[in-house]
Amino acid sequence: MEDNILDRPLDDGTEIDLTPATSGKRFVNYLIDVIVYYVLSALWGVVLALSSPATVLEENTSNTLTIYLTVFLILFGYYTIMEGAFNGKTVGKMITRTRAVQEDGSPLGWEKAALRSLCRFIPFEPFSFFGGSIGWHDSIPKTLVINDPPRG
Repeated sequence: MEDNILDRPLDDGTEIDLTPATSGKRFVNYLIDVIVYYVLSALWGVVLALSSPATVLEENTSNTLTIYLTVFLILFGYYTIMEGAFNGKTVGKMITRTRAVQEDGSPLGWEKAALRSLCRFIPFEPFSFFGGSIGWHDSIPKTLVINDPPRG
């Protein structure tokens, strides 16, 4: 493996390459995760419609607030649970073989996963990737997304 100033030894003595994943892989992660999010949202919508069809169709302030809160909770929950429980991976990261880690290469943990998820709600956050910089949901919690080669 090429020397990289970002290489760090893991607890078991092996080294982890902390070279960031390409912007192409990050974009594919985003697309896949958005699809998963929409599927989860649609399933939740079906559950709501089946449980109380009359109230789902009503247009009122309470219903609108509930919808916005549900959108937030599904998106926040998806990213936090996936990255917290699956070693920094979402469905998109599993497919592209990447994962989120702390800047020192250690696993995310629940707190960093939640902070990354919250940062995704900053207005214009997706534009923070323009110009080759890392996104705010990486820079604020001090995390990065790296390639995750198969073990073996």
